[in-house]
Amino acid sequence: MHDRLHRLLYVLRTMSWLVDPRWPGRSPDYPIDRPIFLLGTQGGGLTLLSRMLRRHSDVISAAGNSRYWSSADELQNVYGMVLPPELTGLRYKAPHHPVLTAPRSWTYAVGDLYPQYRRRKEDATGDLAHRLKQVIRFSARRHAKDRNRFRFLDKSQVFTVRVGFIHELLRETNPRFVLVPREPYVSVLRAAEGKAADMKRIIDTTSLQERITICAEHYGNSMRAVYEDADEQNIEIHCLKFEELLIRPEESLRQVCEFVGLEYQQDLLPSAEHRLPWGSRFLDRWYPIRTDVNRSYEQRLDDHTIEAVNHFCGDLVERLGYQQRKPAAGVSEAA
Repeated sequence: MHDRLHRLLYVLRTMSWLVDPRWPGRSPDYPIDRPIFLLGTQGGGLTLLSRMLRRHSDVISAAGNSRYWSSADELQNVYGMVLPPELTGLRYKAPHHPVLTAPRSWTYAVGDLYPQYRRRKEDATGDLAHRLKQVIRFSARRHAKDRNRFRFLDKSQVFTVRVGFIHELLRETNPRFVLVPREPYVSVLRAAEGKAADMKRIIDTTSLQERITICAEHYGNSMRAVYEDADEQNIEIHCLKFEELLIRPEESLRQVCEFVGLEYQQDLLPSAEHRLPWGSRFLDRWYPIRTDVNRSYEQRLDDHTIEAVNHFCGDLVERLGYQQRKPAAGVSEAA
């Protein structure tokens, strides 16, 4: 009952903008300063880092501020019904696929779906820039304590394959991008086993090996898109491994704060004194920080998972800060 109440309040608070009489009226031109975008794959640690940063009094998201620091924090979902497809697409306005249905979390960067989701610098238009700034300013109007001094934070995962596009739309605001990878072999196995909702939906019609191949391709294309755009457009990316955040939270958070331009505060870190606000999901993603979340997956890693990740992500593993694994039975071609 406790969890159900939290979930109900989460939905109500997330969608409360629908009854705000100020929408769709024009929001004043509040200054947008260095908006922060957290990039990565679903289940990769973005929620924990996002909550830490949103405890800062200057930080807002699409649905909350430091008083509601566990709110929904993905533009793609909060405003998805009114945003153009280029700014959403996982839950709302998702391209059709006969097998990999929406809502999507680990399939939008796979096969023929990937070109439909990928957006680059040249796809940016003045209208799309206006639409994105409009929802950021509307969020500030609703949630900023000081509308002339706020920092907008978002972790819409679809933006991971649209970094250059988002950067171009918000160029004059100097957006900041933080990439949070989770160990690729663990991430792929975790998602394929059913932690990813779109993988869970096809468990009865696909084998685990097939799902591992799908997830490995998604992980590789997602991370590769970030670096393609960063290299092409000289976009600075701060890469923080999820495991580093778990093991060294203070040092990791200090580095992120320095990169995005926020004053570090000790109270941003999870503490036993904190209580998650009413209307929170994922009640276990705060205190205490669990440093062993990868262990069970590490113990179940098999050769197919290792081979699939090496096949689709081999050029990325070390760049992301991880060590490339070798299958015990030798290398074979991934399915």
